[in-house]
Amino acid sequence: GRKMSRLIDDMLCFARLEQNRDVYPKEEIDLTGLVEDICSDMSLLQDKGIALTWKTEPDLLAFGNRALLARMLTNLISNGYRYGKENGRICVTLSCSDEIALKVEDNGIGIPADQQEKIFERFYRGDAARTTEGTGLGLAMVKDIAGYHNGRVEVTSQTGRGSSFTVFLPAYKK
Repeated sequence: GRKMSRLIDDMLCFARLEQNRDVYPKEEIDLTGLVEDICSDMSLLQDKGIALTWKTEPDLLAFGNRALLARMLTNLISNGYRYGKENGRICVTLSCSDEIALKVEDNGIGIPADQQEKIFERFYRGDAARTTEGTGLGLAMVKDIAGYHNGRVEVTSQTGRGSSFTVFLPAYKK
């Protein structure tokens, strides 16, 4: 059903990313606006009583593909809800110094140190607690989309304390 079609959808997205750059053209994007729109939409989910808050720097631009960047952030926030604690929180921060940093932080179950390298692999899912939802492609896709934008993603996490994912993208000036 839905899970299968989502899996196929994800696989197609990967195949296109790898084979054909023209499918996802890049343009100047108001990243601040994009992040605010997605956060205000997803904050309505209030899944498990989790509160989503966000803080953005004004007028940050990216050179990239809107649909992919939207999907990347949506995947990260979805993970925050999925592995979050009841009445927990997700904080999204968008800032820029030398490069753009888009950070999604939660206070959920966290990721054991020995699994942190593997979570970006396709179809990897940690222990049984993590198999409830999703296709196991969410973070692999985040990594690929960051790479497509000449960026990278870093994770810091402590079991039982929460996780923080930061996507770094090149700063873009007009």
